[in-house]
Amino acid sequence: MLLGWSFSAGCTADDPPPRDASPAHQFIDVSNQQGMPPQRLMDESGDRFMPESMTGGVVLFDCDGDGDLDLYQLRHGIGDDRSVVDRRAQNRLYRQDQPWKFVDITAVGDAGDPGYAMGAAAGDIDNDGDLDLYITNYGPDRLLENNGSGVFTDISEAAGIDVDGWGSSVLFADVDGDGNLDIYVVRYLDFDASMRITGSGGIPDYPAPRQFRGSQDQLLRNNGDGSFTSISIEAGLSHPSRGLGVVATDLNRDGVLDFYVANDGEPNQAWIGDGSAGFHDAAVEMGLAINIFGQPEAGMGIAHGDVDSDGLEDLIVTHLISESDTLYKNLGNGHFKDATGSLGLAHTTIDFTGFGTLLFDSDNDGDLDLATSHGRVLRGPIHPQAAGSAYWQPYAEVDHLFINDGQGRFRINPISGFSTRVAVSRGLAGGDLDNDGDIDLVITEADGSLRWWQNQTQESTWWLLKVIDPSTGRTDLGAVVQFHEGDQLRIRRVGGGGSYLSVSDDRVHFATRSGEISALKVLWSDGSLEDFPVPPSQMISTLRKGQGQ
Repeated sequence: MLLGWSFSAGCTADDPPPRDASPAHQFIDVSNQQGMPPQRLMDESGDRFMPESMTGGVVLFDCDGDGDLDLYQLRHGIGDDRSVVDRRAQNRLYRQDQPWKFVDITAVGDAGDPGYAMGAAAGDIDNDGDLDLYITNYGPDRLLENNGSGVFTDISEAAGIDVDGWGSSVLFADVDGDGNLDIYVVRYLDFDASMRITGSGGIPDYPAPRQFRGSQDQLLRNNGDGSFTSISIEAGLSHPSRGLGVVATDLNRDGVLDFYVANDGEPNQAWIGDGSAGFHDAAVEMGLAINIFGQPEAGMGIAHGDVDSDGLEDLIVTHLISESDTLYKNLGNGHFKDATGSLGLAHTTIDFTGFGTLLFDSDNDGDLDLATSHGRVLRGPIHPQAAGSAYWQPYAEVDHLFINDGQGRFRINPISGFSTRVAVSRGLAGGDLDNDGDIDLVITEADGSLRWWQNQTQESTWWLLKVIDPSTGRTDLGAVVQFHEGDQLRIRRVGGGGSYLSVSDDRVHFATRSGEISALKVLWSDGSLEDFPVPPSQMISTLRKGQGQ
């Protein structure tokens, strides 16, 4: 989101020719069925306050252990002087009682944290089988403990959580292999709320991030007793940057989780882990710091997954308008290359400002497709179908759904229904909300609205898998499930963060048109590989470590 930054990126000669969009699926906007009207979060007559242009995230997770997905929405308070909290804008927890029927249970417990919320992540901090929540704010972060039924208690002080400033994305990962989930908190910038700017015609607008210093990310070690200790400096995370997106994955294939951070207008960071909570930045030598033109970009969201089915996880980063999204292809030797143009994302994304992003199998054909949410951060021409109030319409853009041709090349699907809403989109998360075997999407908008997209893919064979390590009693975040479809290898990582300020369903989804899986393996987060019999299709199954073949 580096406002005013100009780069010479664009369409290249390697862009592939158009191809027909897949007719096999359709997304339907079912937002009006949820009983959640658009909820205005800010005073639209006042000065532009930069944090309001950046919020907010959404978390899809099973808060009460009943087997379906619930939703946590990040929101922010308002006030004329930006210091008065309006509890009407507190975070919201929605429990799904029937498919697509959600009940607001915010008032029960402390889920309705009234801070100026940005992002959140769900993870089992105490290995008791339920998912707790960490919330990043513009202000002090919060940690909420789940009692197992979806009732949350604020334990921030007791747990030693002392992270202030402007937080952005966050994820859970076991960085030292002790069986307890640690927390990586990305922080954005050292914001001066008194700064005011005007755009064309003397109208107030949002200041440029480059006018502010970056902030130090935080790594919080889980002490195993309900408390956390910041080990950021000891871990080697010593370079403050304007961070927005983060994923945890094995970038150099050494069996240890690493972190990749998307920075706004600065080189991205690839924090390579040593397995004992030590890290060093290798983004430059790995080809992950800058784009093909040798320039840093305004990184916001990150998607990770194997786009070309070669068994290697690739990375996609969303950016400001004029930069295009960037696809970093994994070469398998600890190096990546910018393959944006050759894989179809250069000319199709350069005119949009991307925030949330997700690699997922939208049409249940076995390969990973791509969704991105868009919305400007500076005023532009108003789209004739722009939704929302007059305040937000100059910032509205369409979102995109790209279909994978099976070789890792992407083309926008014009018949998906996904691009019919023109709004200021931010957070994006995916998950099978109705447990029918396809991935649905939820998008947050800058005005506080939620958009719900129901996937109506038909005629495929699918699996939805929980991946559990009985030694901890929780999902083994970082494990990789390997599906062998004939001689084709498909991989799916469990968890790992990504998108923008948001978290998707941590269950593993896989589908195929052939209907046959010849082998199923799990590469557990400790590096052990285990074979499993292929479970029945068209249902939810659980893979437990030590119970394979």
